[in-house]
Amino acid sequence: MFPFVTIIPARGGSKGIARKNLQLINGKTLIERAIKSAQRIPNNHVYVSSDSDEILHLSKKSGAIPLKRSETNSRDESSSESVILESISKIEVSFEIITLLQATSPFIDLKGWSQALTVMNSNLEIGSMFSAVEKNEFTWQLNKDFWEPVNHKKTVRKPRQSLAKNVVETGSFYIFRKNLFLDEQSRFCGLVEPQITQNWSNFDIDTIEDLELCQKIGNIIDEWSINQYL
Repeated sequence: MFPFVTIIPARGGSKGIARKNLQLINGKTLIERAIKSAQRIPNNHVYVSSDSDEILHLSKKSGAIPLKRSETNSRDESSSESVILESISKIEVSFEIITLLQATSPFIDLKGWSQALTVMNSNLEIGSMFSAVEKNEFTWQLNKDFWEPVNHKKTVRKPRQSLAKNVVETGSFYIFRKNLFLDEQSRFCGLVEPQITQNWSNFDIDTIEDLELCQKIGNIIDEWSINQYL
């Protein structure tokens, strides 16, 4: 297997939820949950990029390698790509594949992640992969003042199964080759493929309502997901 690392971006600030990456789900902070999930993937070097000393201290205590983020890459408008570039420049071990893991996705499909790494190692034509769920649904899009169907005709109601296959990013993880990322400056580099993950992993905490829902179901999904990995 190609040597790989995991980078977890975790800013101290957040617009929607104060100290979001330190919020608790089933007794652990979001950053701790991300680190512990990453540590279950064998031979994984786990790094946390943050501007927060509190997050960096907790990350080190949890077994990750802390990377102090620059002020330039700690702004609301800073991109994940710029954070990755900065992190790469500070990582001392040799690696060829990177996983970008989102702490705000509290339920990681470890089996899906492991399968994606296997695919990346066996198929050199694939440059990057992302976690996704299949959506076989009727989709509409707002075009100026009017809603229009995207994947069907509004006058023809075919069976749902006949719709073209679509996937939606979960935002949970992105995997890509270091050399291609450096060339293209994008996590979606080279030939891009989705990794289909379990529907229960399709949670991204962006609002207080998201957080409260995940807090209510966290223990159930944790117990369920552990039994499905490896």
